Amino acid sequence: MDPSEATFNEELYLISPPPTVVIGGKWKELQEKEVELLSKILHSVKLSLASVRVIEQAELDMASWKEKPSKIIGFGTRTEMPSYEVVTTPGTQLVLADSLSILSDNDELKKKLWISLKQLFFQ
Repeated sequence: MDPSEATFNEELYLISPPPTVVIGGKWKELQEKEVELLSKILHSVKLSLASVRVIEQAELDMASWKEKPSKIIGFGTRTEMPSYEVVTTPGTQLVLADSLSILSDNDELKKKLWISLKQLFFQ
């Protein structure tokens, strides 16, 4: 049998990774109100906890990721990138914010995050 006869002729599709949430601490250490806030934030951009990938990374380092999502929301990660602004890198757009514990008690920061998320997801 010729090896070319044993290959598949169907087209292959690239399945892009889901939007990613990066948290600066451990998922298991988040308080219930922080998980609830994250759920509300995701719902505001028509996502859910089930539709995103959550990564624990104290210092944001996308170089170590095998797959690069097109959209990232980071909470409480250390980085040189600005917070509460849409940052565009090759193939990825991201918004970074303070930790969920800080956001939960600060309405002004929540407003800044919402403005950035609208730019990231709806423009």
